[in-house]
Amino acid sequence: MKKSLQFLCIAFLIFLLVHCNQNSTEKNNNSKLIISERKADSLFSLGKTYSDDSLNQNKARALFLKSLDIYKQAGNKSKTAKTLQYIAYTYDYDENYISVKQYHKKALKINTDIDDKKMAAISANNLGIAYTITGDLDSAHYYYQMGLKLTEITKDTAEFIELYQNEGICYEYGGNLEKAIKSTVKALKYSEKINYINSIVGLNLHIAQYYNTINNSEKAFEYCKNASEYIDKVKNSDTKASFYNTMGELYFSNLKSDEARKNYIKTLEISKNVGYKRGMAAAYINLAKIALSEKKFSEAEKNADLSIHLETEVNDVSGVISSLITLSEIKYKQKNYDKALIQLTKAENLCHEYKLFENLPDIYYQYFQINKIIGNNKSALKYCENYYELKDSLADIELKEKIADIEIHYQTEKKQHEIKLLNEENNTKKQKLKVRNLLIISLLLVLIVIMGIAYFFKQKAEYKLNNMEIEIQKYLLRIKDLNLQQTKRNEINLKEFSKKHQLTDRETDVLVLIGEGKSNAEIAEKIFVSENTVKFHIKNIYLKLDVKNRVEARNKIAG
Repeated sequence: MKKSLQFLCIAFLIFLLVHCNQNSTEKNNNSKLIISERKADSLFSLGKTYSDDSLNQNKARALFLKSLDIYKQAGNKSKTAKTLQYIAYTYDYDENYISVKQYHKKALKINTDIDDKKMAAISANNLGIAYTITGDLDSAHYYYQMGLKLTEITKDTAEFIELYQNEGICYEYGGNLEKAIKSTVKALKYSEKINYINSIVGLNLHIAQYYNTINNSEKAFEYCKNASEYIDKVKNSDTKASFYNTMGELYFSNLKSDEARKNYIKTLEISKNVGYKRGMAAAYINLAKIALSEKKFSEAEKNADLSIHLETEVNDVSGVISSLITLSEIKYKQKNYDKALIQLTKAENLCHEYKLFENLPDIYYQYFQINKIIGNNKSALKYCENYYELKDSLADIELKEKIADIEIHYQTEKKQHEIKLLNEENNTKKQKLKVRNLLIISLLLVLIVIMGIAYFFKQKAEYKLNNMEIEIQKYLLRIKDLNLQQTKRNEINLKEFSKKHQLTDRETDVLVLIGEGKSNAEIAEKIFVSENTVKFHIKNIYLKLDVKNRVEARNKIAG
């Protein structure tokens, strides 16, 4: 009996030593994970710094990927999802939308797994934007609807506004303006619900433009009237200038030149008073179009030149190209074909230099018309071929993107199935391990009952473990305090600005660069996204800030 008790005592002591060592190892591993996660935070911050430089875009992605691995090991799913989102942004800069969609989908899955419905809705919105840009509108609508369902749970009014706005834009891209109107009206109702004046005015004007496009001038004027009821409550002069400019466009498209001119002049006066050069440029080019329709060529040329000068000052290349095309039309109407060709050549060079290819078909078609009139049939044929080749190539690119997306869907589903099988296998192993541990614990309880001496060793072990835990907690508190101080210094201003204007992080970056007078190409290079994505974000920014163009947005920042 005595030997049996001695044997049990020795066995119990050995088990306790092993058990304590395991607990100590686990705590040490946890401490290492905390330190590693801190390193990941530093890598992520450094990656964001590199992402501000186009020459270091690959370095930024590499740092994000390193931090991603650490976050995965630490089990921090929230930061893992955020890092995946930023990796998607780096691919967005390269216009690699296959990878953009892939990483946003991963972020969406994680946010869904951790039941973060708000972030999941944002991920769905990001996917909707990506699919809208690549022309897969069915998939875009799918993700917008997913985001709306999630937002119905979170009751986030601002997110409702953004999702319905983007859904409307998606319908607009697909040429379905009736559905675009319905979605935008829903966004308008939510804006009215929170009395968001700027958004109310901007959305009313946007809906008016939709109705004007489908030749429903009665409805267009109705929504302009709705906007006019709020315009006096808007303090920003640039917003008011945008309102009168939109009214002018509506009157002009309905062949009411006198009323259109009055509104354009009002736009010009307001813009001049606040130094709003983009608004002045828009007013001048619109006045030039009115003069052209009335065959007042001298006045039309003068206003078009003023518009080009102002667009150049604010570095709006797209605006310069549009004004050059208008000036070319003015020369063309005067049968001054040589000067018309000079303006078209300038516009074409800018399109190639800044990769604004969406204007090239119109330029090639005008080349074709002018060369045909002057009898230069060889050049006319060349530009006619260029026109149709460009149209066909754009359609071919869209087809390839859709095929690539189908392949990604297949590979993703295959990978998800493999992951599911691995998870099931891991769960089985965990169950077996749990049973084994229960048996060990049962033996431990029996030994504790038999051996009273175990109490002494247990107390001593717990005392050591408690001391270790206290030290770790102190260390964690110091780390937390340092991280909080750094985070507050770096993010408080950006959060306050984004919250005030209900902007996403990416939209805030774009708006700041607009305030610096950057062009679409410069903004895309600065934040490392494609110009298509920049244009998409700018359209959302205009709606949220109730502005119509870059100058208004820049003045909004100054205000």
